[in-house]
Amino acid sequence: MASVLHTANRLERIRVQYAGRPLVLTAEVESTADSYDPGIVDAVLHVEKVNGSAASFRVECSALPECKAGERVQGRFILSAPASGNRVGLYADGIALQAEMDEDGPELTVLGESGSFRARTHRLQQKLSESLRREMHRDTSGVLAAMTVGDRSGLSAQLRSAYRGAGLSHVLVVSGMHVSILCGDILSVLLPYRWEQSYRRRRRRTVWKSLLALVLMGVTGFTPSVRRAAVAVWVSALGVWVWGPPDALTSLAAAGILMTAVNSYAVWDIGFELSFAAVVGTVAGSACIRRMRDAYDRRFWIKAGENLQKPVRRPWYSKLPKGVQGLVESACIAACASAATFPVLVLRGMSATVWAVVSGVAVLWMVGPMLGLSLGAALLGLAAQNFGSLPLFEILRRPIAFCAEGLAFGMNEWAFRVSGLPGASLWFDGGYAALVCLVLFLLCAAAMRWNVRLRAALPTVVLLTALAFGLETALSWNVVNIELVGTQAAPAVVITRREQAVVLFRGSSITQRAVETQLEKRGVKRVELLVDLRMQPETPCDLKAETRIGAAALAADTTRRAACGGVDLELYRTRQGCIVRLTIGGQRFVTVSGTVRPAKPIRAEWLLASMARPDNIRYTDCLTLSSKYRWMEEDAEPVSRLRLRLKG
Repeated sequence: MASVLHTANRLERIRVQYAGRPLVLTAEVESTADSYDPGIVDAVLHVEKVNGSAASFRVECSALPECKAGERVQGRFILSAPASGNRVGLYADGIALQAEMDEDGPELTVLGESGSFRARTHRLQQKLSESLRREMHRDTSGVLAAMTVGDRSGLSAQLRSAYRGAGLSHVLVVSGMHVSILCGDILSVLLPYRWEQSYRRRRRRTVWKSLLALVLMGVTGFTPSVRRAAVAVWVSALGVWVWGPPDALTSLAAAGILMTAVNSYAVWDIGFELSFAAVVGTVAGSACIRRMRDAYDRRFWIKAGENLQKPVRRPWYSKLPKGVQGLVESACIAACASAATFPVLVLRGMSATVWAVVSGVAVLWMVGPMLGLSLGAALLGLAAQNFGSLPLFEILRRPIAFCAEGLAFGMNEWAFRVSGLPGASLWFDGGYAALVCLVLFLLCAAAMRWNVRLRAALPTVVLLTALAFGLETALSWNVVNIELVGTQAAPAVVITRREQAVVLFRGSSITQRAVETQLEKRGVKRVELLVDLRMQPETPCDLKAETRIGAAALAADTTRRAACGGVDLELYRTRQGCIVRLTIGGQRFVTVSGTVRPAKPIRAEWLLASMARPDNIRYTDCLTLSSKYRWMEEDAEPVSRLRLRLKG
């Protein structure tokens, strides 16, 4: 509660003090993203001074002259509060306001490189990434740089989609899994663990774990996911130093409280939720393995006590080879981690995959060797660049980099092959998924409360899960989702059906990124039809589609028709705009771009609304992005999302 009140008061104070008027900002560029306009980038700025006075808050600027992360810039901006639809997401990232360059003000001035700690770590991250990716293929080097130093600039869109379809997208984000591998597996090789070790050795071991977590934070640029995992490691180390028993859940809870103490909106960040859910699932998997071992050992000794005169057979699990036992344990942990993250994915409207557990068992064992080899190759490559007179560093780097690249190539091949299989991208309705997850959670709690055996509880839960989501998939087989995404002034229309989509595009590069994000959430692999409704497009729309129609390329007073995926489309071009009529599942839709005044009234059940006033259009209901427009009636009740069945 204290964190919530503190965050709300701080954000309100910043909004009242700075929003709504031109201000001269001196800021450090924290991160940049390529825009679709040449010479323009989208950036996140950490404001240091406002009109010469010291300040400290973050802003997002969607159209900034080209600059690089780690530089200090100065210019006149107009700050504004985020839109209601994007407010929570921006607050979760620590962004208080949105910034826009003042067109009447001076041009942006680059003051040089920043000397802050964040900027120095970012430059170190870039140097390590360059030394690691040297003389490597783009795909393999991009994966290694992403999972080792947190540099995702080398990942192609095709590679991201493949990893997401295979259920391995979390591998590309340095998180708690990577920290636990570095502080657990690698440290166990360097310092073998002994069960009967002294308390002094345990303390020294926790110090080494804390230092390794700090090293990984430094090479990844202190990203939030790594900070959360490192804090959990430090809390565990603190428990050992104060004679407290190590407890994963207590350390995780303490890390969450510390990470959200400054910004309570951080709990809404999907990375935060997935990271904590995965750790809870991993802890649950370890607990299941421990209970299974204890149950088998207890049964063995009971039988041994009753049959002292004849030999007793060991349980089947204990007779398995060590490699097979490790495979069973990996499958259990991967299943629990996937089950824990599944509710987060479906409740946040993202696609899930049925191959997550299979991928976890098949290739997650490669993450440890890849992480160790990549980190060694990056450090040796950096040393070889700084000490070029000593060829020993380069001689050692090449075989290590070759082994890391071979493992990355194998993981890439798995991701590409699995992502093309049926069920690689499944999207579920949030309300239905929430109900199913709640029922399964209650069943698991009841099974633990009544001590139901695992051999009976686990198949029951798995069978009910398969039946529930199989039923949802069958019911939504011919269902079409119609949504508006992008900016409120000029939203794009995204029509999805299973893994296919039709896009009516309008707006700027911000809208295009919103469309791409929405297609990724829905697990869409193919855009069948793309209709560009802009009359004077300043930049081309780079979305890949099988069929493209551009309103600007059509002559005035012409009509273009198309049909695909159960959607019948008719585009009518006028001199100053265009009007689109859609027929989906027996329902008629109309949307307008530009200025259109039809001679006769056009009737439809739904209006896909934008800032353009729909003159001479008769509609029953309206679909908008977030709120009402000025031309709408006071009693209008807009809808933000629509689902239709093609038949029935």
